[in-house]
Amino acid sequence: MKAERIFHQKMFLKHSEGARLAIFEFAIFSVGKSKNYISGYKYRAWLSEDGKTIFGFDNHSPKGPHLHIGEKEVGYVYRGLVELKKDIIEMIRMEGFLYED
Repeated sequence: MKAERIFHQKMFLKHSEGARLAIFEFAIFSVGKSKNYISGYKYRAWLSEDGKTIFGFDNHSPKGPHLHIGEKEVGYVYRGLVELKKDIIEMIRMEGFLYED
């Protein structure tokens, strides 16, 4: 099955302290269920500032769901698209950036 983009959002986010801006991009693709994509979705969500990763969520093959924090990678337990979005928004806010849904 060819990947079909079902959601895309890209925006600038202002830091709560005012002077800092970050770029946030979130995309979800329907890819069909498979060994590599058990849920049938491929996703990526990235927050970066001055060209550097603050954090990123993705589930590309063969790594599966994981989280980038700066230069480090850690595992991520995917619990569905709704929970993924909640986790992303929580991370944005923990970093001090303003996000309005």
